[in-house]
Amino acid sequence: MLERIIEYYRFINRPPYHEKSSGFRVAVLATVLISVVAVVKYGAVGWDAGALVVIEVIAGSTFSYYTRDRANLLVKIVLSVLLLTVFFVFWTELGSSIYDLRYPLVKLFLCLQVLHSFDLPARRDLDFSLVSSAVLIAFAGSMSVSSDFLYFIVPFFVIGLASLYLGHRSSLVAQSDLFVPAKKSHPGRLLAVTGLAIVPIVLLIFMALPRLSGFNSPYLPMTKVGNIPKSFEPFIKNPGYKNITGFPANPLPFSPDSYHGFNSFLDLRVRGILPDGIVMKVRSGKPEYWRAAAFDRFRGNGWESSEKKRKDISSGGLPLTVTHPEEASRYNVRGLVQTFFIEKRLPNTLFAAYAPRDVYFPTQFLKVDSMMSVLTPVTLDPGLIYTVVSEVSDVTPEMLRLSTGAITPENLQKRFCQLPTMSGAVGKLAQSVTRESSTEYERAQAICDYLRNNYPYDLKVKRQGKDENTVEFFLFNAKRGYCEHFATTMAVMCRTLGIPARVAVGYATGEYNSLTGYYEVSARDAHAWVEVYFPTFGWIPFDPTPGCSDPFTFPNKDTTWAGFSLLKVMGKTVGKILPARMRRGLKRSGLALGRAISRLGRGTSAFARWAWPLVPGMLIALAAAGVFWRRRRRRANLPRPAPERADGTARREVVAFGRMVEALSSVGLTRRTAETALEFGRRADASLGLGLCVKAAALFYRPRFTREPMSADLDELEHIVDEIETRLKNA
Repeated sequence: MLERIIEYYRFINRPPYHEKSSGFRVAVLATVLISVVAVVKYGAVGWDAGALVVIEVIAGSTFSYYTRDRANLLVKIVLSVLLLTVFFVFWTELGSSIYDLRYPLVKLFLCLQVLHSFDLPARRDLDFSLVSSAVLIAFAGSMSVSSDFLYFIVPFFVIGLASLYLGHRSSLVAQSDLFVPAKKSHPGRLLAVTGLAIVPIVLLIFMALPRLSGFNSPYLPMTKVGNIPKSFEPFIKNPGYKNITGFPANPLPFSPDSYHGFNSFLDLRVRGILPDGIVMKVRSGKPEYWRAAAFDRFRGNGWESSEKKRKDISSGGLPLTVTHPEEASRYNVRGLVQTFFIEKRLPNTLFAAYAPRDVYFPTQFLKVDSMMSVLTPVTLDPGLIYTVVSEVSDVTPEMLRLSTGAITPENLQKRFCQLPTMSGAVGKLAQSVTRESSTEYERAQAICDYLRNNYPYDLKVKRQGKDENTVEFFLFNAKRGYCEHFATTMAVMCRTLGIPARVAVGYATGEYNSLTGYYEVSARDAHAWVEVYFPTFGWIPFDPTPGCSDPFTFPNKDTTWAGFSLLKVMGKTVGKILPARMRRGLKRSGLALGRAISRLGRGTSAFARWAWPLVPGMLIALAAAGVFWRRRRRRANLPRPAPERADGTARREVVAFGRMVEALSSVGLTRRTAETALEFGRRADASLGLGLCVKAAALFYRPRFTREPMSADLDELEHIVDEIETRLKNA
């Protein structure tokens, strides 16, 4: 019984054909190794585990090559047991990674690659390795947050296409030992020319494809963090400003390593310019300000939070739901998923669009105040990934105008209209600016527009006095400043009118990278803005700083056709190596071309809006046309039937000759469109040495040019075709 089971197992695992092409095997191995290195680079496993996978795949592929003609029954049994073990481990890890299934899946495919590499006797096994490597490179692409993924995807496609070509070539050779390749074939040259033609075509397609905001990843990725403290103090830990918990008596010394606003206070006397450099990348379906903290108490020369305690947010699992009993009620909000990829060490504040609700962060507890500023137990170190689902405001100016007349809670009015002793000139200016405004929204917007239009942005503004009021210094003395000055002045002017306002700090949206689909946030994107309270709708952001958009409120950067911004990136890169005069000429030409493309794009966009429903029908029509063309091409290789006779013998030669054409096509010899049956038979005999094809063609012609049935000729034709099919199958 056991012998029969073993024999049956050996029978069902016998390869139909042992792959002999070493070039095909080497190309597949190179493709697999590229995908393995890519997933290791983007954090699927550590470099030590990745190196072990590479060594094992190479060893397994070598073993498979030298044992391809053996049954290897014992090896297959061992691999089957190991495969079951791998699946058991996979299901175990799956339970602890329900928020991002990619990591256990990619580990599974890495293990499959290793195990499968020890059993690659046939072409189908190598094809499976190619499919598995495509899954791995897709994972690497999903985790890539920069353009360096091109260094993996380009060689992967080049070598992958070479693998497919070599595999197809090997399959043609395997079908007949007499297959003779074309003498003037240059596959390397053809591959190079095809590659050069494909690159610009793919680039144009990539730029033309819409980036639809609805196509969001269902995964909520985050990384694990070790050495998490069991408790932590409720204040911000800024790596650039250590051991400072209260507002300083003297101006805070500037640190180029971190933004001074990421503290428990905001000192408006600080002067300095942050260096450029990416601090994090954000994947989000909508541009927002990545808020870190907010301040409610104005000191005259700075801001601080009046809250000394924060609510603990804890949970045994994910997500961590952020709430606070004193949080202002908000209506007309919608969910927004954001994933943050930290690239430079940042304070222990949770950067997110206001207001964070569900947090996927590698800790089991957080702290939050009533202004929805969230603290984490650890600083945000490079490599950290976390995801936040925020409830962002979705109001319109009309909605905010209608909120006038609603009652603001007394405690909120008192807290966010607090002001120190200061000159009455600020209040008079606020009244003058808003004298024609009838609603709180219009007053806030009038102040915002006034500051934007009358005060320039300047990072090199002179220093104010140690105890000088920042708003008075900005409005009546310096008359210029940076974002903290603009935000503070607007908040104070709103408070003089009885409009609750506060200052928030964080990062601006950053620059959208159309190649990766991420917002790249640099250190210079550190920013301060204003949040104004409206009954029913809660806190609404305003940005009075000149040159800054306000994605929180109304504008929304359309990234649907952002692929064309690649031209801008390419232009900047090429422009650096060109002479100044040539750059100016190209710039003028580019502007003219851009205007023309813009007009064309608007027309195309308008056409696409109403033509979009026709796309499925067009695709179906193209598919049907392709099927019709293929069938017509196949029929062109078959002879045309003669008029049918009463006894049906006029059809037998057509069927028989058609069988011969199909048999020859299976070994790579197809009949040309303008080729007669005799010409095709001579070429087939010359290529394969059968000596039967010309005779079959002659017998095919004979009944087509006679009125009388010739059964003997038809029988002989069918016998010859049977012989041709038998020889080709046994070759």
